[in-house]
Amino acid sequence: MKKLIILFALFGLWSCTNLDEEVYDTIVTEEFYQTDKQVLAAAGPAYNELRRFVQVYGTWGVNSLCTDEAVLPTRGIHWDNGGMYRRMALHTWTSEMDLFNSAWRSVYNTASNCNRILYQFDLIENKSDALISIMDELRAIRAFAYFMGLDQFGNIPIVDQFDVPEGYAPANNTRQEVFDFAKTDLENSLDVLSKKTDMTSYGRMHYYAAQAILAKLYLNAEVYTGTSMLDECISACDAIISSDNYSLASEYFSNFAIENQGSPENIFVIPFDDVYTTSWDYMNQFQYWTLHFNSNKTFNMEAGGWNGFCAMPSFYRSYDETDVRRNAWLVGPQYALTGEQLVCNQELAGKPLSFSIDLTSLEGSFEDEGARLAKYDYTGAKNYTVSCDYAVIRYADVLLMKAEALMRKNGGNATAEAVELVNEVRSRAFDDPSGKLYTTATLTMDALLAERGWEFAGEGWRRNDQVRFDKFTKGRWTFKDSDDPDTRNIFPIPQSQMNANPNLTQNAGY
Repeated sequence: MKKLIILFALFGLWSCTNLDEEVYDTIVTEEFYQTDKQVLAAAGPAYNELRRFVQVYGTWGVNSLCTDEAVLPTRGIHWDNGGMYRRMALHTWTSEMDLFNSAWRSVYNTASNCNRILYQFDLIENKSDALISIMDELRAIRAFAYFMGLDQFGNIPIVDQFDVPEGYAPANNTRQEVFDFAKTDLENSLDVLSKKTDMTSYGRMHYYAAQAILAKLYLNAEVYTGTSMLDECISACDAIISSDNYSLASEYFSNFAIENQGSPENIFVIPFDDVYTTSWDYMNQFQYWTLHFNSNKTFNMEAGGWNGFCAMPSFYRSYDETDVRRNAWLVGPQYALTGEQLVCNQELAGKPLSFSIDLTSLEGSFEDEGARLAKYDYTGAKNYTVSCDYAVIRYADVLLMKAEALMRKNGGNATAEAVELVNEVRSRAFDDPSGKLYTTATLTMDALLAERGWEFAGEGWRRNDQVRFDKFTKGRWTFKDSDDPDTRNIFPIPQSQMNANPNLTQNAGY
């Protein structure tokens, strides 16, 4: 994994943000891009750009901080940000908020990097097998970016060329068109992508990663297009399950450890390292966004946290008290590694630091309020990032996606197979699972949504799940006690993008 990190770091230090960027060197000799190592190095910038999807101030943030899972309240003089994060929690966001622009840029920076590299590769007349393979890999990466874009913003422009004319300003495509574009590129890549699951494919868009993303795309097809693709979702899941290449890790938190490249269930992974991935826009910084200023003493981190987001109180309370997954959130008295209790150092300076579950309000929570995300191993974090790799899709998700598709095909009712799949995942969460497992009578759609919340907390899928279960605009949780218009199921096109491109049309309701 370290070699892969270094390779991407060396060749991924810049990103293309301008769709009409001038190409200064279009001469690509036949001597280059012949080996796997050479073509992977050239593809590095596209992979490096994927790290933006883990940004709290961006894709992860817009998919988490507006849900029943997590919230970022104003704390004293910190985190007011013009009310931006409060508006996320209250579903009163506006198109002017830069959080959306950051998420939008993640989509198009990734797509543009893929387009640029594909353009350069396409100039080579006699393409090696390695080059042909990496081109499909790049198209699949681009498809993943567009999947994220259509999920968040709906009707977005499809840009699949690098050599666009000066002043190029694409209009919106329909959500159906974006869905078809992403689906087609992913499906077409399956015959070419590697089926290896060793370190040569780790962190790359391989066959099983593409199948897992397709399963997500198919499961959400009815939301995106109005047409169900549940059978296709089941087939994609079965392609992964029947391969016997993946299994559930025996210990839940090993999937989020510093050296988690050995996890048997992490399928699509974005690698991080606190030595080599230190560019500010490409860091995994959950520890800083959530932990208290003094929490570095708990985890031997190089710097203290920024005391930001926490669990939504109602979400934390929804866990069974014996569910080990609840330990993804820190509550109660906080101690240094030396054993001394930490203290507050802001408006409550000198008070023993103990994380509560409840929040006073969105406008004025105290520095010690809210359970903090500690699912990922922050131990020894330095250079403002952590070294644990981010699992985009895990095998547990594949099992639960298949179970959901089976239930939806059965009118929302559990089948014996669906129960077996869900219980396979749930049983790991309890030292003694007896009395904790589902039956066909107790596994309802609401129970499945809750199970997905507990299993994937902090992994950036909560909004996607809530929308699909029709619980995003109609759900109830702390600080949200009324319905929203269904137009809030997608975000507005960022105003800065509207200003820059007069051909864009704003989404309905904004």
